[in-house]
Amino acid sequence: MIKIFFKKLKKDYNKKTVIFSFLSVIATICFTVYNGILGFSFGSIWHISIFAYYVFLLLIKGILVFGVTNKKAKSNQLRIVYTTFIMLIVMTIAMIAPAFLLLLDKRTYNLGLIPSIASAAYTTYSIVVSILNMKKAKSAPSPIIKQISLVNIVNALMSILVLQNTLILANGGYTDDLKKLSIASSVGIIVLIIIIEIHQFIMVITKQGAFKKR
Repeated sequence: MIKIFFKKLKKDYNKKTVIFSFLSVIATICFTVYNGILGFSFGSIWHISIFAYYVFLLLIKGILVFGVTNKKAKSNQLRIVYTTFIMLIVMTIAMIAPAFLLLLDKRTYNLGLIPSIASAAYTTYSIVVSILNMKKAKSAPSPIIKQISLVNIVNALMSILVLQNTLILANGGYTDDLKKLSIASSVGIIVLIIIIEIHQFIMVITKQGAFKKR
């Protein structure tokens, strides 16, 4: 029975994506709660912002998974994709402010190694998952499946940003050199995320237009 299940799962990419998305949601919930605890315990604007960001990211994932699994929602796939695109772009742009507020915060945080290890583990997991899904999503016909893959990429890139700042805070905070490095990398990653989101949005519109012409 188990072998038959995995054989069917291997062939059905949509179902496989939903299952792995569910597991990814659980991992993201843990990471979200963890950042929330750090943020509210230490009064860290950055970690509270990350907590809020991942809450909305979870909401987007939930909407997309619902769009794949619910039969009534399948007829509105493009509407779901467009809505989540807007949500992603607005969320990403909104993260510019807390990234700069973090650099202006003069408080010293003594987070220790545990947050760094947890963040590093989640970042590694996110990158692996996003790479695997990105390769497989290219051949997927559903725009929602491609959107789930995009969310995983955004998740991975943002987790790199979180890891960077967690490591800096765990090691005593920002020196002048680290501030310059953090500004450059933070802006670079956020701009990269926005470019990827816009590029994916254009790809979906272009593909849909080509499909209608047929």
